Amino acid sequence: MTEDLTWELIVVGGGPAGMTAAIYGSRYGLKTMLLESKVLGGAQATSPGIENYPGYTFISGIELAEKMKEQVRKSGASIKEITEVKSIEIDDGGGFKLDTRRGVYQAQAVVLATGGGHRKLNLPGEDQYTGRGVSYCATCDGPLFRNKTLAIVGGGNTAVTEALYLSELTDTLYLIHRRNRLRAEHIIQQMLFDTHVEILWDTVVNEFRGDDQLLREMELENVKNGQKRTLAVDGAFVALGSDPESKLAKPLGVEMNKRGEIYADGEQKTNVPGLFAAGDVVESLKQIVVAAGQGAIAADSAYRHIREVQRGPL
Repeated sequence: MTEDLTWELIVVGGGPAGMTAAIYGSRYGLKTMLLESKVLGGAQATSPGIENYPGYTFISGIELAEKMKEQVRKSGASIKEITEVKSIEIDDGGGFKLDTRRGVYQAQAVVLATGGGHRKLNLPGEDQYTGRGVSYCATCDGPLFRNKTLAIVGGGNTAVTEALYLSELTDTLYLIHRRNRLRAEHIIQQMLFDTHVEILWDTVVNEFRGDDQLLREMELENVKNGQKRTLAVDGAFVALGSDPESKLAKPLGVEMNKRGEIYADGEQKTNVPGLFAAGDVVESLKQIVVAAGQGAIAADSAYRHIREVQRGPL
């Protein structure tokens, strides 16, 4: 049976924004396809617990992702996981062509909900020891380091949240931050201060060092006095947030900020007609509830765009 490659709406990315866009697109009666390069869930699936998503006082990230995934299926949207979009082009009719390993899909409108990738320090030894002591996901790899000496680098919500999680797994945990105050939300800062985590203020990492197999230590430097020291660790978690996965948008001339986040208006429209964006790839607050809301708005805007093209102004 030949696969259907022609769709009204294609959503690229299977996190909260993408899944919500697919649900709404299908509910609006659009022939909707959701393409995800890995499996549905997005970054939320790695969270050990979510307490700020309306309707749940507490739910694990993977459980919330599975509930969203089930809802996408029930909505009638088609799902293709493990299907990376290699490129997007504007076709002669004003729609889009999306190149994948399955073939070239065509769509009248596209919602980009590609999220973001882990931000690196780009230091000596970082790549060498990634997967051998250096990690970017505490909830993914933390259990492998139970009762070990650990360090986490960062001072925002990501770092503090992951430090709270790791503090349940080990008695020796350092949080390394280049400033003298954290950038995380006040409420989770207070939670961190109530733990045994030792905060190394005004400190940066210069290098990750180890043997032929594993990370063994980190070279640290105090940014105020220049003093260097060696910190022996079994594992180091880099928690600097994410960089937007906006590479598909660049060849289309989509407007972005210096970080590569896509500019989208209140209707999640980009400067390219028919192309909408939602979630962590957009310049906005990085929260699940925000991503879901943007996904709904993007699908609504896509519906209006498609119907106007087909029938004239609504």
